[in-house]
Amino acid sequence: MTDLAGVRFTEAGPVSYCSAGDIALGVGDYVVVSTDRGERLGWVVIAPDQVLSGSARGPLRVISRLASEQDVAAWRAGRERAAEDQRRAQDLAARSDSRLRVASLEYDLAGEFCELTFAAKERIEHAWLARQARELLGCDVRVEQVGDRDRAKAAGGLGVCGLALCCATWQTEFPSISIKMAKEQDLPPNPSKISGVCGRLLCCLSYEVESYRELRGDLPRVGRRVSTPVGNARVTSVNALTQLVRLRMESGQVIDIPADELRAQYGTAVRPADLEDDVEAPIRSRDEALRDALLARLTPVNAPAPGPGPSPRARPSDGAARDASEQRRRDPGRPGEGRSRGSSRPARTSRRRPGDPRPSAPRAERDDTPPAPDPAGHGAPDTGPSPAEGEGGGERKRRRRGRRGGRGRRSRPEDGGENRSGGER
Repeated sequence: MTDLAGVRFTEAGPVSYCSAGDIALGVGDYVVVSTDRGERLGWVVIAPDQVLSGSARGPLRVISRLASEQDVAAWRAGRERAAEDQRRAQDLAARSDSRLRVASLEYDLAGEFCELTFAAKERIEHAWLARQARELLGCDVRVEQVGDRDRAKAAGGLGVCGLALCCATWQTEFPSISIKMAKEQDLPPNPSKISGVCGRLLCCLSYEVESYRELRGDLPRVGRRVSTPVGNARVTSVNALTQLVRLRMESGQVIDIPADELRAQYGTAVRPADLEDDVEAPIRSRDEALRDALLARLTPVNAPAPGPGPSPRARPSDGAARDASEQRRRDPGRPGEGRSRGSSRPARTSRRRPGDPRPSAPRAERDDTPPAPDPAGHGAPDTGPSPAEGEGGGERKRRRRGRRGGRGRRSRPEDGGENRSGGER
């Protein structure tokens, strides 16, 4: 809508968008606006051609006319009357409830309606105040409770800087202030030094906090432990204006480092100590445990401990030796293995007589596999003397071979009558 204009009724007050109709308005023009509480005098702060689309908020009011000299005179008379009646209303409120502080009192141009605001530490029922103020002032009174900041804005005054209060001159809204903003600007957390005339934190604490945050950047906070090439240290102070960072080493030495130099090294040469304690230490411990477990799996159980000298030649276990001997005995394809000495045919297995005692092998060397039955019915083949028999077992084996030669294959005429059980073909 192009006929809207922004009008302000009090200094540094909220902007009300009103319909101008056919009235040509400019910034600074005094106008009379019709409200539900009578006619009020205001001045244009936003011309109709400066209003942005969608920026109009609140109830839409209508501008009745441009203000005349009589309207301006009535407005000034109403302000003088309001200042006097405010003191009377304060005396009335103090007699009934000492916690109340009258913040402001305003009349319309006709003086038939009045708006009274008060401040208190806690919420107070103020219906009784509206009745008594109506009898005192002789007009229709609307009472509203406001905060301490609104009371200071209506009263005005000078701040700790020596200038007029920001909220009473140009500030239209109150920003959100916290004690953290004071700490970020290196201000003492003393409420008496960082509070305004309203008793709350200074609104100007929010003006430069973003600049301080930008100057600090990613520098470590005060009290943070950092790891440096010469040892661990603790950040004692960070001066954002002078760009100096003060570190106290574990030895007690105090070092001042420029912020740019520390910012360039932070994360490489200088880094937070919590990173090494909370992140890198568990990872290092886990890697060491995995390495130890892998070495334990790769190292034999009976392997000798490594010494300074050359390691002894590994000897095959007894089970491996028996398997290799059995394989050589059963494999007839290899020359010189599994055959009798001086013969190219496979050696006959010895057979035990029914009356001969069977040599017993040690329990640890016995094979659990049952022996294969002999086709001749003489029992299982003898695999050779046991270690317990020693050289005597070998001698008995040779004698059995000699006896077996006499009972072997009969000599044939074509063989020349020679026993070929143990000789060449």
